[in-house]
Amino acid sequence: MKKLLIFLFFTTVSFAQSIYKGNVSEDGMGLPGATICVINTLKCTTSDFDGNYFIEAGIGDHLEISYIGMEKKIIKITNRSLLKNDERVTQILSNDYIQNLKKGDDSLIVSKPSGKFNFVLRSAKFRDDDIMKISRNKDGFYNIKSRNEYNKLFFEVHQEFNVSTPFRLPKYQTTYAQGRNINGGLAYQSPETDEIFSWGPNVNSLQYSQNFSEYYPQGTIVNRSSFGASPLQLYDPNHFYQNTIDSKTGFSAQIISPKGNFLKVNLSYKTGNIAIPETKNNEILTSLKYFRNVSKYSKIETLFSYNNFDNNFSNSNFGINKVIFANAVTPIHFDTKWASTLENGSQRSYSQFENNPYYLIANNQDTNKSETTSFSFKHIYSMSKNFNTINAGFQSSIISNLSGQHFYFAGNTPNFNNRIEKFKTFTVSDVYKRSIRNGGFVESKIDFRFQERNLQRNYFSGFNTAEDFPNQNALQSKLDVSQNRFEVFSTVTGSYNFRDIFSYYDEIVLKAISNFNYSSTVRNYILPGSFVSAEFKEFFHEHLTFVFSHSYTETEPSLQNNNLNFNSLRYNVNQFKLLKNDLELFTPRKAVAISENNANLNVTYRSSYYWNVNLSGYFKKVMNLYTPVFNLNTVNWSPDVNYKQKGFEFSVDKLSSGYRRLAYGFNFNFTYYRNEVTSLNNNQSRIPFAGFADVNKNYIVGQPLGVIVGNSYLRDQNQNMIIDSDGFPIKDVQHKIIGNPNPDFVVGFLNSFNYKKFTLQLSFDWSQGGEIWNGTQQTLNYYGKSELTEKDRNITNYVFPGVTTSGALNTKVVSFYDVNLPVEQNRWTRYGIDGVAENAVEDATYFRFNSINLSYLNDFYEYNNNKLSFKIALFVNNIFIITKNRTAFSNNAMFNSIDSSGLDYFNSPLMRSFGSSLTIKF
Repeated sequence: MKKLLIFLFFTTVSFAQSIYKGNVSEDGMGLPGATICVINTLKCTTSDFDGNYFIEAGIGDHLEISYIGMEKKIIKITNRSLLKNDERVTQILSNDYIQNLKKGDDSLIVSKPSGKFNFVLRSAKFRDDDIMKISRNKDGFYNIKSRNEYNKLFFEVHQEFNVSTPFRLPKYQTTYAQGRNINGGLAYQSPETDEIFSWGPNVNSLQYSQNFSEYYPQGTIVNRSSFGASPLQLYDPNHFYQNTIDSKTGFSAQIISPKGNFLKVNLSYKTGNIAIPETKNNEILTSLKYFRNVSKYSKIETLFSYNNFDNNFSNSNFGINKVIFANAVTPIHFDTKWASTLENGSQRSYSQFENNPYYLIANNQDTNKSETTSFSFKHIYSMSKNFNTINAGFQSSIISNLSGQHFYFAGNTPNFNNRIEKFKTFTVSDVYKRSIRNGGFVESKIDFRFQERNLQRNYFSGFNTAEDFPNQNALQSKLDVSQNRFEVFSTVTGSYNFRDIFSYYDEIVLKAISNFNYSSTVRNYILPGSFVSAEFKEFFHEHLTFVFSHSYTETEPSLQNNNLNFNSLRYNVNQFKLLKNDLELFTPRKAVAISENNANLNVTYRSSYYWNVNLSGYFKKVMNLYTPVFNLNTVNWSPDVNYKQKGFEFSVDKLSSGYRRLAYGFNFNFTYYRNEVTSLNNNQSRIPFAGFADVNKNYIVGQPLGVIVGNSYLRDQNQNMIIDSDGFPIKDVQHKIIGNPNPDFVVGFLNSFNYKKFTLQLSFDWSQGGEIWNGTQQTLNYYGKSELTEKDRNITNYVFPGVTTSGALNTKVVSFYDVNLPVEQNRWTRYGIDGVAENAVEDATYFRFNSINLSYLNDFYEYNNNKLSFKIALFVNNIFIITKNRTAFSNNAMFNSIDSSGLDYFNSPLMRSFGSSLTIKF
C-alpha cells in the first residue's frame, strides 16, 4: 500500500488577521444562528449550537452582532479573546491522504497537516469506522468528522438563579416625629392635621394612648404622661424594599443528520421581580432553527422565534419613583404597611397631601405586555472566489402599556392611559463578494427594508367617582398615528493588500466603501456615506499595526420616541407627584438626516510573549442630532444639536500564561474623551433634554453634552454669597450651569485566573470626575427626614460666609432650626422642596469592585464517545463602591434611562447581586 509522508512548515510570518473566538448569549444561554460581521467588510459568520463563533478580525475592528428579535450590538476588538497568532503554513494535502485515513492503514502516522484544526487530535491512528469526512474550509481550517458524530441528538439544559439586595440606600433620621414648632416648642401633629413635616418633637417624648384610630391601630399618639410608658414603634424606610429573585430555565435540543443538516429548538422561561413589593415579570423565549446543505456550493438556513413578556409594574408613568418618594418622606413612626385604605375608600396616609407607598402599589396602573414574532431565511452560495448571500426576514411586535393615576392619589387627578404600539419590519438583502489576489476583495450589498408602525392611545380623565374608574369616564382623548418607511441600502466595498513593500515582513491594506442609501422619510431621499482606511502591518518577531480611517455617514432617527425624560421636563421638582407620561415624539415626514464625520488612528503592538498594547485616538463631528424641543404645550422631535467629540483609548492585555496548571491574564483599559456643543439650530441658546423644568441636563453652545442647569446662591462679582437680613444665603432666581456629568476619564481592570478546570475572574472600574445632582438629599432635608437634618438641626450661633446686600461682611448669627420662628424659615425648608440645586451637586467620582465570577467546567466521555459536560458558575456583582457620597451613584440614572444619568431623584435602589448558573450538555 502506498504510504504518504506529510510535511509541515511553520513560520511566524502572517499576512492574515487574527482569529477571534466569541460567544453570543442571552442571560447565559447560547444563541445559535446569530450573525457576526466585521463592520465595513464582508467578513461574516454565524454562531453555532452553543452560541460560539470564530471570525477573522484585527485590533480596532468593530463587530456587529445581530439576532432576530433582539437589538444589534457592536463591540470593539481590543486584544481580548485572542486565540493565537496566525501561522503561515504551506498546504501539502492530497487525495491519497484522505483515502488512507478512510482505509485505516495502520502504518499511517497522522501528523498535524498544514492549516489549522477545529479539534484536538486524540490519537495518532484512526480505524476505518472512525473517520467519515475531512474537509478544509476557505479560512484554512480542517474539519474531521467521525462516524459517531452523525445522526446525533444533542441536549442542553441551563438554569440560572440570581438574588439581589438593595444597598447604598439613603440615610434617615431616627429621632424626630411628625410635626413642627408651635409657640416656641416642638409639637406632634397627627395625620388628621395633614402635617407633611417631620420637624416635630423627639419620639421619646411621645406614647400611644388607649384610643385607637384607623391611622394608628396601636393607639393614637400623645405626649408621654409617665416615665415608664412604652415608646413608639419606629419603622426604617429602607426595610420597605425587598430582595429581588430572578430565575431562568432554558432547554435546547439539536439533531444533526449525516449530511451536516441540523434542526435546533430553544425554549426558555424567565421570571423575576424588582425591589418594590408586589412586583413581578415573566418572559418566554422560543426559537426553531433549520440548516441544510443544498449542494456542495450552497446552503440554506431558516430561523423562527417568538418572545412574550409581561410586567406588572413597568414605571411607564413614573410609578416606581413615586412609590420610592412616598416611602422615603413618611414619618418614622407611621406604619404604612398596616393598611393602605380607610373605611371610606380613601387613602390611608400620614397626610392627604402625601401618598402611602402601599396604596400606590395596590392601585398601580403601570403595566406592560409585549409579543414579538420573527422569521428569517438565508441562502449562502460559495464557489471558488465568488460568494453570495441572500437574506429575507420579517418581524412583528405588539406592545401594550397601561398607565395612569387612581382615585385618591395625592397631588393628582384620576386618569387612565391605554397605549398600544404595533411594529412590522420586512427586509430582503443580497451580498455578493469576489476575492481577488493578495487577500483583497470586491463586495456589493443591497438591502430593501420596509417598516410600519401604528400607535393607538386612549387617554381617559374626568371621572366622577372611584367606581367609574377606569371604564366610565367623562373625557376621552384619542391618538391614532400610522408611520411607514421604505429604505434601500446600497454599499460597494473594495479592499486590496500590498505585501512586502519595505521588507518581507510587512503589508499594507487599503479599503474603500461607498454608500448610497434611499429613505422615503428623509428630506432629500438620498443618504450618502463613505469609508476609507489604510492599514500598515509589520510582522518581524513582533506584530505592529497602524490603521488610519475616515468615515462619513448620514442616518435618520427612529420613527417615534417615547420616554420619561422629556415628559418630566414640563414639571418643576416640587410638582413631582403630578408627573404624567403622555407626550409622544414623532419623526417629521421629511426628516433631516443626522450626519457624522469620524477620523480614527489606531496603533497596536502584539508581542510573542502574550502582551498586546493598543492605542487609538478619534475625532467625531455630529450634525443635526435630534432632541425634544418644547413650544408651549407641545413638544417636537427636532434635529437641532451639533457637537464634536475627541478622545483616546489605551489598553494593555496580557493573555493567559503561567506555570504548570496555573495561568493568569488581565486587561487594563483607559478611556478619555471630551465633547462640546458647537451650535444649536434655529437660534436657540440652550435645549434641556432630560430632568425637570427647574433642574435639567442641557445642550448649550460651547459646553459639554448634558451639562446640569439649575438655581444657585446669589453671588456678587467676587463670587461671595449674598446674605439676607435673616442671616441666610439668598437663592438666585436665574438659572446657570451647576455641574458637568461627564467624567474626566474611566479605567477598567479585568483579571483572570485559571487553575485546572477552574476559572476565577475579578473586575474593577474607576470613574474620575464629573458631577451628579442629588435631589433626593435636598427633598429629604426639606421634610426633616434626612440623617443630615438630625445631626445639624440644633446648630446655633452659625454665621454663613458671605456679604450682605450692601456689600459688608456678614456677621449675622443664625440657628438652623429656631423654634421661635415658623418652620418654613429653618435652614432647609426656607428654600422649598427642591432646595438650592447648586447645593445638591456632588462629585461623581467612584471606584467599584464590580464583580467576582468563579466557574468550573468538566467533560465526561462515555460509551461510543458520547460526551456529557457541565459548567457551574458562582458570581457576585456590585461588591462594593467607594464614593464621596454614600448614597447617590452616577451610574444609577433617574428613571433608569441613560439620558438622565447624573440626576438622582428617588431613583430605583442600586442592587448587589449573588447568583449561580448551571449548564449541562449531552
